[in-house]
Amino acid sequence: MKRTKLLIVLAVVIGALLVTPELTAKVVKVTAGVSPTSWSGKCPKRFEFKGKITVDKPGVVKYKWIRSDNANAPVKTLSFRRPGSQTVDTYWQLSAPGEHWEAIEILSPNPMKSNKAVFKLKCGRGLVARPGVVKPATTIKPGIIKPGTLTRACPDPAAYEIQFRIVRRYTQFRGRIRITGIVKNIGGKAFVAGPNQAKAYLYQLPAGIPCANATGGTIVAQKAITNLAAGATLSLSWERDWNSSSPSEGEFPHCYRLLITYDPDIYMDASKDNDDCNQNNNKKDRSGTEINDMLK
Repeated sequence: MKRTKLLIVLAVVIGALLVTPELTAKVVKVTAGVSPTSWSGKCPKRFEFKGKITVDKPGVVKYKWIRSDNANAPVKTLSFRRPGSQTVDTYWQLSAPGEHWEAIEILSPNPMKSNKAVFKLKCGRGLVARPGVVKPATTIKPGIIKPGTLTRACPDPAAYEIQFRIVRRYTQFRGRIRITGIVKNIGGKAFVAGPNQAKAYLYQLPAGIPCANATGGTIVAQKAITNLAAGATLSLSWERDWNSSSPSEGEFPHCYRLLITYDPDIYMDASKDNDDCNQNNNKKDRSGTEINDMLK
């Protein structure tokens, strides 16, 4: 009888162990860092972020990166086979001067936030003088040169136009939109540069902010500018779904920005074929409100 009772007790204990859920890991520490912590020079500049997440036992952690411009980052999953730490990383490339930050937000198994990895950005303007030569920047006064006309005999890539096009319509207010940035050499001479000396970027700026005041944003397309004959164009495109009746697009639409940037040393080399003779036309903005007007 005693033996029978002992077997019953053992069976109950084993059964309880089998049905008891496995203990969930707990995040005990999360940190974030950025490199570089400050930058002064040509923009956009790419900042690299690294974080460390530490747990006390095996399990699954869900987290996302958050940042100062309130951009939405995807939720990511990290599996731990044993207690300890794992590193995570991301980057942010932007042209908005000032102080910014990114941090890690733990969503599960327990909510927690890291420190803010703060960095400062200062974007340089104007031409870089060649060593030993002192002369004013060669710019053209706004309003004198009309868009599309060729300037004097020098290379002049310009952020010429941002186009919106409906490529597919789902309903009256919903459709697939293609956003295209057009770079045009409005100078009278070909622009010839190396693969990493000049680039065009198409940004989606934060929603609900007037174009002139918007900073930060997300790069949705980019292309190197290596060889652009006088009068020739270069295009970069991106597509997304749009709902003009929704609060996110209809009430608080994004702005889009076309931006041309140059390597800081481009004016110091021996070639004048890669010198942009007018830096006043390297940025073009267009508001998403015009997409709403198309989807009516």
